[in-house]
Amino acid sequence: MAEAGARPVVQNQNVGLSDTTRNDGFRQAMLKAALDTTPQLTEENYSVWKDKMSGLLELRGVLDVLESPFTPLSKDENAELKLLLISKMDLVTHNNVINSDNRNSAKEIWKTVKERFASSQSSNRARIFNEFLYLGFKEDAIESFITDVRILIKKMIDVGIDLPQDILAYLILFKFPNSLHYLKLQIMHSDKTLNVKFVCNHLTQFNNESKAESKDSPLSEAALYSGKNEKFNRSMRLSKSNQNQKGSRCIDGFHNPKQDSNHSSDLCWHLHPDKAPEWWREGQEKWKSNKDKNHVNYYLSLVTLWINHGDPKSKIILDSGASAHIFNDERYFSKLELQDLDSIKTGKGNATLPIKGVGEVTLRWKERCITLKECLYVPDIVINLVSPGCLDQKGCSLLASDGRFKVNKGPQLVLKGFVNNNLYSVEEPISVGNQTTTHYTTSTPSLQEIHESFGHASISRLDQFIPSAISQSAKAEFECKACVLSKITKQPFKGISSTAS
Repeated sequence: MAEAGARPVVQNQNVGLSDTTRNDGFRQAMLKAALDTTPQLTEENYSVWKDKMSGLLELRGVLDVLESPFTPLSKDENAELKLLLISKMDLVTHNNVINSDNRNSAKEIWKTVKERFASSQSSNRARIFNEFLYLGFKEDAIESFITDVRILIKKMIDVGIDLPQDILAYLILFKFPNSLHYLKLQIMHSDKTLNVKFVCNHLTQFNNESKAESKDSPLSEAALYSGKNEKFNRSMRLSKSNQNQKGSRCIDGFHNPKQDSNHSSDLCWHLHPDKAPEWWREGQEKWKSNKDKNHVNYYLSLVTLWINHGDPKSKIILDSGASAHIFNDERYFSKLELQDLDSIKTGKGNATLPIKGVGEVTLRWKERCITLKECLYVPDIVINLVSPGCLDQKGCSLLASDGRFKVNKGPQLVLKGFVNNNLYSVEEPISVGNQTTTHYTTSTPSLQEIHESFGHASISRLDQFIPSAISQSAKAEFECKACVLSKITKQPFKGISSTAS
């Protein structure tokens, strides 16, 4: 009886061991699949990499320990995770992340990765916001555009930029080309709630309809290419301009082969404007000038929003991208000849700013006074720019260290200032142009001035630089408007929705 009763116990143990073995096998298979599908970390795919790596670490049971500042990793866990993290980085990311301070600690490597790609510092937030802001729209790659939009919005949320859905939707609609003007109006005048999902759904539907039409419809004549007579092209252009064109079109510098099978790149006017008739070139120039003006005003308003503290037009930046000294206010000029000259190119595509004069700029500080010659007067530029190239031609040299820089000409000091996020800000002069210094005082700098002069660093870190005359209560109650605005979590972008009218 004893033997008969013992057999079921053995069977239950075997069943338990079999279930455990199957669970372990399934777990190992899942770990292997997750490891194989987790990509190497690059400068572009952090959001996808983080989601997959976090899931892998959670399945392994070490994610909470890795992120905990108190619970240490065992020696074996540290070795395993260190190898895992390093093996899932490409060469460029490895060189930017791994250093002598963190190479032996999986926790420090994980922390460094998060600080680099998901840091809430203003420079990183600005970089990611600009990626979204300057994302281009291509009619022949709508699916890719929708994917990029969703990825970049997730990146912005990761660094603390959580814009309202309607603002994001307006920013996406701003990227639509003129050929999608009617689709834009349809979206903006809908009675549904305007958000990113709503815009992306309309784009997806539009893309699917375009694909279906391209398969079902017969070949059509291309309106803008050589080989057709001018009268035909003009009539086609005028008739098409008032219709909702769902087919993809060529744009400046870009040929779309899907537009028409008869429309080759050699005959495309957008690639070869020299082959186009005069009336078409004149129309393109007029359209570009109006487009550039609107884009310049739009991006200047965004830049002003980001740097809206004090008086941004009084800032002077040492900019290696400037080929000449550029100032935005007549008060800087001791000599100025007003005249309509050419325009300067900006970093935004083909956008330009008009030059309204040339002259000499005088800047004064307590211990020195300098005069910059052949300076351009550009009222529409947001920040004043000093060209290092022009200074170099005059025999000046630049020295920078510990967040400060100086420009010398031999033993004589020309300019000095501070470096913050690779931005060389010149020390603000006490007077400019033909102004005198009699109305300036040497009073104790305010807390706002000290905060700005050190690149908007935390007040708690600047205690040794703050005069004793400033009370502790003033330090505790201090709040910088620029730092608050830089979060742009709930700040509306005024004027963006005006295109609906």
